[in-house]
Amino acid sequence: MRTSVRHSAVITSAVAALAALGAAPAGAAPAAVTPASVCGSGYTQIDSHAFRDSSVELARVYLFYNASTKYNCVVTFHASATAGQTLTTGAWLDVDGDGKEQVKDQGKYSSYAGPVRLAAGTHCVKWGGLIEVGGGTYSYTSPWSHCG
Repeated sequence: MRTSVRHSAVITSAVAALAALGAAPAGAAPAAVTPASVCGSGYTQIDSHAFRDSSVELARVYLFYNASTKYNCVVTFHASATAGQTLTTGAWLDVDGDGKEQVKDQGKYSSYAGPVRLAAGTHCVKWGGLIEVGGGTYSYTSPWSHCG
């Protein structure tokens, strides 16, 4: 009896730990990954910019803000046209007057780059991203904007 109780407690703890990490137990449907879910709870989308090759959307860079923590978050997400392809993808964020370097995540990704986060408070942010597809580089950097 004692052994089965211990195993049950271990399994319950393992399932709780996986849920906290965002992993689902075997047989459970995986949760959809969205730009908002990558940034985390409390973030609201405040801007975005699409990377297009003529009429086809290749990716989109998103800017989110969490009003309670005063943090911004940037994620560059592959669109359906590039989803699953391992491509150079990047996301960056800079806060005006914070004395810190730009935060950047860039690498070979098949779904998204980021999240990159910085506290902005009442300062303006410059944010952007990129994706390289078929020999072309599509990038965007905002002007200083979204000043708290």
